[in-house]
Amino acid sequence: MTISIANDFSPFPAGRKRNDGPFTGEAFREDVLRPKLTRGVSIVLDIDGVEGLPSSFLEEVFGGLVREGFDLAVLKNLVRFQHSDPELDAYPSLAWRFAEAASGPH
Repeated sequence: MTISIANDFSPFPAGRKRNDGPFTGEAFREDVLRPKLTRGVSIVLDIDGVEGLPSSFLEEVFGGLVREGFDLAVLKNLVRFQHSDPELDAYPSLAWRFAEAASGPH
């Protein structure tokens, strides 16, 4: 299943917690990603069309999933990033760094 953050959520995702605004990492994690991941659905996250992915948003989504008990290896098997805009190249590795940091020492 492909989820376009820009089209299916917002081209302007920002913030960590719901009280930071309508398109936060917490909202994306809880309302969009978690229900699908809980069912074991493989997801392609299309990040084209966003005006950036702030670190607070990415950490809350990916670090938050790990803190909620999702296994990092399982997440990496279920979630894949897709984009064609070279300006977005850094975001997938940043998201996984946040997830790895939340998983604790290795």
